[in-house]
Amino acid sequence: MQAITVKKLVGFGLLVGHSMAMAFVTVGNTPDCDYDNIFPAYQDSDIEMRVTNEQVHSNNFTIEKIKVIKGGYDSCQDAENNVMGSQKTRWSGLNGNNNTVIEVDADLTIVSTVIIENFDIYAGNNTSFASAGGIKVTGNSNLILRNSVVRDNQGNEGGGIHVFGDEARLALENTEVRDNSVTGYGGGIYCSNDAYVSIDAQSTIHHNQANFNGGGIFAGMGCAVHSDSGAEVAGRDDEGISNNQAQRGGGVYLQTGAQLVAQGNTDNPARIIGNFATTFNELAGGGLYLAGANTTAMLSNTHLQFNSADGDGGGFVVTDQATLTMGRSGQGCQYSNQDLCSELSRNETLSFTATGATGHISAGGSVDISQTLVANNLSINTAGVVLDNGAYLRLEGNLISNNDGLGAQSAAPHLFYLDGDNNQASQLDFGFNTVVNNNVDNFFTTNNSNSSQLINVFNSIIWDFGTIFNFNGPATAQIDCATVHESASLSGNVGAVLTNDPLFINPAMGDYRPSLASDAIDFCDNDLFTDQHPGLNGNPRGHDMSSVNNAFGTYDAGAYEYYPEIIFRSGFD
Repeated sequence: MQAITVKKLVGFGLLVGHSMAMAFVTVGNTPDCDYDNIFPAYQDSDIEMRVTNEQVHSNNFTIEKIKVIKGGYDSCQDAENNVMGSQKTRWSGLNGNNNTVIEVDADLTIVSTVIIENFDIYAGNNTSFASAGGIKVTGNSNLILRNSVVRDNQGNEGGGIHVFGDEARLALENTEVRDNSVTGYGGGIYCSNDAYVSIDAQSTIHHNQANFNGGGIFAGMGCAVHSDSGAEVAGRDDEGISNNQAQRGGGVYLQTGAQLVAQGNTDNPARIIGNFATTFNELAGGGLYLAGANTTAMLSNTHLQFNSADGDGGGFVVTDQATLTMGRSGQGCQYSNQDLCSELSRNETLSFTATGATGHISAGGSVDISQTLVANNLSINTAGVVLDNGAYLRLEGNLISNNDGLGAQSAAPHLFYLDGDNNQASQLDFGFNTVVNNNVDNFFTTNNSNSSQLINVFNSIIWDFGTIFNFNGPATAQIDCATVHESASLSGNVGAVLTNDPLFINPAMGDYRPSLASDAIDFCDNDLFTDQHPGLNGNPRGHDMSSVNNAFGTYDAGAYEYYPEIIFRSGFD
């Protein structure tokens, strides 16, 4: 993540100091107001402006200094008393040609923090090169947009908001960026050249559209985005980064060293949901698209759900040496009664040729998914993940269930499919996972005609239907310390494998924890696959149940680590 410089903190501190005893002017259309429009009020030496909602403002000027601009007052009398009304103040571009509604571009030695709150910002129309429709933030500027809406704007780079440059910062607080469109990149937000964007849990980026990449957010050239977006807010139907559309990266598109941190908390997940990528016969990425070395996404307590693509990668695409990490936070969550805090579920590929409902990794892309529910993803081809040309996938401690073909009756041919050109073998490291109730013909399929793919399956439960190993030519494969529903297909280095029923606690109710009678308890060591995370239920790995004879070690096979229920507390035995 981009560091907050001392200069930025000093600039923000100056604004806080001013706000402790901040003089203000009022803007409205009655005689008791100081000004009747925004621009002369901006020129006033007082830092704070209080603007009524009595009229539509369409001032087109550049904010170049520290300002606090508050809207939402019914009258200047209410503004004097700081009594907020029920309607936001409207700031419109009136759909004028080459008209961005608000521009923030400061060039001071300290950062200029601009706070805009309680505004409805709409009808900007600027499709000239590198222009934004709603808001453009450049220079040594820090824009905090609070309790506002940015909607129905059209741009070229950033239909809603454009943030550019290593001193440019944007913070969204309880703000909607919705129904914006762009002729180029970033239907909702465009961010580039080391700029920084933060989006709080109550803010949402939804129903935006890009002609090219990044329906919700486009981030490139070292831009850093931190999103907590996903909390439900009263009066809204949408949360998170949702229902956006683009050719690639329907929700979020990252390239050339951009970074995304999506971070839910114990009360609500971060959400990237219901986005759509329209590209056919190519990598598409309905929810996420990551491309380029040093491009990274880290998803913690995040739901990547209900995304779809006409091309490859319903949930995500990771390519050209980009990196994706996804999992559960150490604090767990309160919003799931089975500790399923991280979900990669209900994503789809829609066309007959598209593959990888869950995701597609290619060209040296790397993905690490842990402690996540990977479920209900649908594809005519591969319901799980496709790996090709030097792709790498590490899966640890996941529950992988109910993935299926796109038709009501047809199974998906594959759950995981590995391919690669000459000297570009792909690799899957698969440990401590539980695989159940999927409708697929083959679980691990490799195409080894050009290079020998590498599959390592350790300490897992695969209790399902279908062929486990389906290799076209010799693959470099290992399987050890596993409970499987069939062993006839296994090849390569085959170690300790059980075909006993794993005796789940209540599979009919979706409880796939092994009971204490299961042979999966204390079955494994971690010599071949070193655990990096607790079990899916948050329990540390390697707990030794004294009532169970250890087979090869104290580690349980599968996603969960068994701990005895604590019935009595507070000193009772």
